[in-house]
Amino acid sequence: MVAYPLISVIILNYNGKGFLEECIDSVLKSDYPNFEVILVDNASSDDSIGVIEKAFVQDNRLKIIRNNQNLMFTGGNNVGILQAKGELIIVLNNDTVVEKNWLKEISKAMQDERIAASQPKMLIYGSSPPILDYTVNTMDRYGFCNGIGRGTIDRGQYDGTDEIFYAAGAALVLRKKVLDEVGIFDEKFGAHWEDVDLCWRIRLKGYKICFIPKAVVYHKGSLTMTRFAKKNAVSWYVRKNRIAGLIKNYNTANLIMNLPVLLLIQFLLFLWELVCAKDTALAISSPMAILSNIRNLRHLLKERRRIQKHVRKVSDKNISVFFTKRPVFLEFLNRTLKG
Repeated sequence: MVAYPLISVIILNYNGKGFLEECIDSVLKSDYPNFEVILVDNASSDDSIGVIEKAFVQDNRLKIIRNNQNLMFTGGNNVGILQAKGELIIVLNNDTVVEKNWLKEISKAMQDERIAASQPKMLIYGSSPPILDYTVNTMDRYGFCNGIGRGTIDRGQYDGTDEIFYAAGAALVLRKKVLDEVGIFDEKFGAHWEDVDLCWRIRLKGYKICFIPKAVVYHKGSLTMTRFAKKNAVSWYVRKNRIAGLIKNYNTANLIMNLPVLLLIQFLLFLWELVCAKDTALAISSPMAILSNIRNLRHLLKERRRIQKHVRKVSDKNISVFFTKRPVFLEFLNRTLKG
């Protein structure tokens, strides 16, 4: 007899009227017999929730939660996670469309209890031939992330990949009982890098994170963030959270070794953006990211103590095998210098 554990699909929405309905429609058409959809709205003003209520009013698998304010990616999804009843939880962007069998493939892959998180294959929506979005996600030692193969044609070249360092928050599969052990999203992060931080904790606890190539999700491209967030704001979140992630999750030796290099990289970025690019707003995001972490240091150190004492079961050496040996930060700097 095939077991179908309850799966909770959490879809966070903020003014997604133009694409939310297609996302939910595709999820509700999944050929999996045991799932719920939790739509969490971050105080939208575009009547996107009204459209969904009208379209899917009779489907009792759909639950809608309305937040009184915009709790950002981390806070909004945490609301959904705390309400979720499933053994498996999927955090899914509202600008995605899923294939009908995706939940069956996820359930099948997650039968191994040692796997605590996973990444479906994400393709660029409407691309022909299919273009890879998120598949094999990795990071260098300074916290710069890299999606191997991202932007290339999908020929199945990564389908044999087993474990990855982290799964992207655009379609992130989580085992609920493991979240009870490592914690949920850090709400101080707001948005960006929160998926890396959570997956790093999962890794520290000794669990696996895998890639599921047969579970396919089509991604339209972070439409909420690109529509409502300025470039310098996004940079601030990424740079702030990258520093915080290293502080929280590295052991002392690796923190002392790698954090100063990251801060030096951000200082060089600040100089280039200020002097050469003449983009003061973007340049200031680097020192402001550092200042924000100083102001938030009490929380960071509290989280660090919790993680190092109560979460960590494996060494950094065991985890670093999933880091890329290529200096991703050099590629990042090169892209920045080219504009």
